[in-house]
Amino acid sequence: MSPKTILVIGATGNQGRGVVQHSLSAGHSVSAFVRNPASSAAVQLAEQGASLVTGDLDDLESLRNATQNVDAVFFTEVQTGKPEADFQRMENIILAAKESSTISHIILGTALKTGQHESFPGWESGAHPMKEYWLNKHALENRVREVAEAKEGGRWTIVRPGHFLQNLLPPVRDFMFPAFKEERVLRVAYRPGTELPLVDARDVGIVVAAAVKEPERFANKAVDVAVEVVTVEQLAGKIGKVVGEEVKVEFLDDEVVDGMIKEGHLGAASSRWADEVPGGDGVNNCREQLGALAEGLTSVDAFLKENEKAILA
Repeated sequence: MSPKTILVIGATGNQGRGVVQHSLSAGHSVSAFVRNPASSAAVQLAEQGASLVTGDLDDLESLRNATQNVDAVFFTEVQTGKPEADFQRMENIILAAKESSTISHIILGTALKTGQHESFPGWESGAHPMKEYWLNKHALENRVREVAEAKEGGRWTIVRPGHFLQNLLPPVRDFMFPAFKEERVLRVAYRPGTELPLVDARDVGIVVAAAVKEPERFANKAVDVAVEVVTVEQLAGKIGKVVGEEVKVEFLDDEVVDGMIKEGHLGAASSRWADEVPGGDGVNNCREQLGALAEGLTSVDAFLKENEKAILA
C-alpha cells in the first residue's frame, strides 16, 4: 500500500501528537490542523515533518479547505463543557469529510465501552450521571459510520482507548490528584480494588497509522486500546518505585462520592462508573485485534520512567 496523507484534527493534543508521530514514522504525509501555527506545540509538529493547516472547528469553510487532497482524517470528541456546541464542532468535521472528494477513511477516537451504555448499572433509571457523556460518544460513532459508509469506497475506523496515563502528568494531574504534588497522595473516588485499563494516549497513533496503511484490515471496525489493567494501589506502587518515594492512596468514603455526584462532579461520576463497569476485557480485546502491533504499546512502567521528571514536578 502506497503512503497516504492523513489530516489530524487536534494535532497538538496527546492523542493527536501520537497520531502525527506514528503516521510520519509509517511513511505517511501528515496535515496537522491547528488554531495557532506559531505555538510551540505546532512548531514542534512542523519540525517533525507535518504540514500545518490553520483553522478553527467553528469555521466549516476552514475545515472544507483542510479536507481537500487528503486520504484520511482523524479526530476525537471535543469537550469544553458545552455539549451542543461541541457536537456541532464534530458535525462540522464530519460534514467537511463527507464533502471531500478525496477522503475515503474517517477515523474517530472515542473511549472504551462506547455503545454499551444500556448495560451500565443505573442506566435504566434515566438519571445516570454520565448519560450525556456516553450518548454523545455513541451518537458521534453512529454519525461517522453513517457518513463513511455512504461515501463511494468509504470506510470508518473507531479507536476506543482506556484511561490515559497522561492524567498522571501536570496540568491534568493537579486537577485529578491535587494532593500528589505536595503530599505524594493519590486521593481518589474509586473504590479499593477497582481495576483501570490504562494506555499512553500517544499509542492511539499506532492504530491510526496502521489503519491508514492497511485500510482493509481495519475497515469498519472498532478497536479497543489498553495496555495493562491495574488498581490504584498497584499504580501508586509503580509510581513510587520510579520516583523513589512512597506514594499513598486515600479512598473517599462512598457517602462523600455520592454527594459529589449529586452536585454534578463528573470526575466522581466517572470513578463510580469505573467501579461498576470492569474494563479488563479492553486489554484482551486490544491484544486480539492488534496482534503483533500490541507489542508496540507503551507499558505503564515504561511511561512512568520516561516521564519521571514531569511526575516529580
